[in-house]
Amino acid sequence: MNIPAEATEWLREKVEEHRWAGVLSPRTTTHAWRKSTGGRIMSAGLTASVVSSDKFALVVDAPAISAEYIAAARNGVMSTLLSQSWSPIFACSITLSSFQVHPEESCYAAFYSVAEEATKQLLGLVPGFAHNINW
Repeated sequence: MNIPAEATEWLREKVEEHRWAGVLSPRTTTHAWRKSTGGRIMSAGLTASVVSSDKFALVVDAPAISAEYIAAARNGVMSTLLSQSWSPIFACSITLSSFQVHPEESCYAAFYSVAEEATKQLLGLVPGFAHNINW
């Protein structure tokens, strides 16, 4: 695959040249996501946990879950961690588990969105959740 040089340089700079941020305290959240798009309903759910760590880890405990849904959830987490201000939030370990799949309503977009929103809850980036980023 031909990865654009600009994307490679941005990621290298973001991950290698900046101090990694972490989390202030361990946190676990169980989140369900559901959206009606007019003709279709999309839904997914999962549990996400974060702890402070010197070495980044993203663990997915999802036996018998579609590889597409796992990839979507990982992408939702990584997008959120990389998009926070100057430094990525990589001084932590995140675990995704208890995937809730609906036979007709679950899809890639639903698992991306539920993981993205759960990660924002872990970091305290949404109303009702205390700030949890250790800059």
